[in-house]
Amino acid sequence: MKKIIFTFSLLLSMCIMSFGQTSEQLVSSCVMSAGTDAKYLKDFRVQLGKSADQAELRYKANMSLWKNTKYRFNMCNADNSKGQLILTIKDDANKLILSSYDKNTGRSYPYVDFTCNKSGIYMLSYDFINGQQGSGVGVVSMVK
Repeated sequence: MKKIIFTFSLLLSMCIMSFGQTSEQLVSSCVMSAGTDAKYLKDFRVQLGKSADQAELRYKANMSLWKNTKYRFNMCNADNSKGQLILTIKDDANKLILSSYDKNTGRSYPYVDFTCNKSGIYMLSYDFINGQQGSGVGVVSMVK
């Protein structure tokens, strides 16, 4: 009985560790895709199910950005994602500053650069196009 419990515990821990490594590998590859001129600041791991309501992006986070600093926002998808990860940035007055998705053309960009004109707290919102389900990571870097 002890051998069965030990074997089960070992298999369970290996499964948990393998999922963690997959997430870490996605973050690492996304950080590397930011380029050599970018310095990693923060990452946001996004995992969302399918949504019927596509009016507003579902994953929200606040981040302090500094005036006269150029930032790069990379969006990377996990292999099993059905949708493309997108980002919008709004200021403290809830005014749209930047988006990685153009609704008029249907085009999405894997990264966007943003030079901050005013220091403050900005709301970063992530989701997948058309409310699709998926996993991904958004990486924020400072560009030299």
